[in-house]
Amino acid sequence: MIRAAVLLVPCLLALSSCMGLRATKHTYASGPSADVGGARVRLGFRPEGTKGPSFMMSAMVVGGGVATLDGPFRWRVEALGETGRHESLVVHRIRTRTSKTGRDEWFPAGELGRRAEFRALKGKEGVVRARYPIPGLLKVIPEEDGALDVWVDVAVSGPEGTRRKTLQFRMDPTVKSQNEVVFLPVEIARSIGTDPADWEDSMWD
Repeated sequence: MIRAAVLLVPCLLALSSCMGLRATKHTYASGPSADVGGARVRLGFRPEGTKGPSFMMSAMVVGGGVATLDGPFRWRVEALGETGRHESLVVHRIRTRTSKTGRDEWFPAGELGRRAEFRALKGKEGVVRARYPIPGLLKVIPEEDGALDVWVDVAVSGPEGTRRKTLQFRMDPTVKSQNEVVFLPVEIARSIGTDPADWEDSMWD
């Protein structure tokens, strides 16, 4: 029975499902981070729309696709801090303004205000990270709307108190190429028992 199990493992590994993606992303350059109470704060974007023809194909356990990714975007506030110094992050207000179309909008404050905890960053001793997902989608198209200015009223708390600051980020449109190969059983195994806040996703900018 043990010998049979040993022989079965390589067979299962050989049949591991594999997905590949070749993508062109119309997105925004993340730009530099800003300091709030010693934590480095930045914005992150992940395109959720597609532009032009896209296709997927599958052959048994192997699949692949080609896509041009565009807005709207999932977006979040991210911060890197120090263990024992930074504990939580809160976003109070957000304002966005597009350069080409002139849209100047405030995000509904009632959907903000919750806490995001700083969590240990795997592989980096003494470094903690907080991720604050902003509800809904940021409905902008880089080519049509142009550069994006974002003002974020953010507070970072720790044993030394709370520091609150309004940050301004200038996000310029950019086009990136990205090739991804994902072995699905491996990714599933890695995610078991972990919090979604700790998952890594290379599609974020």
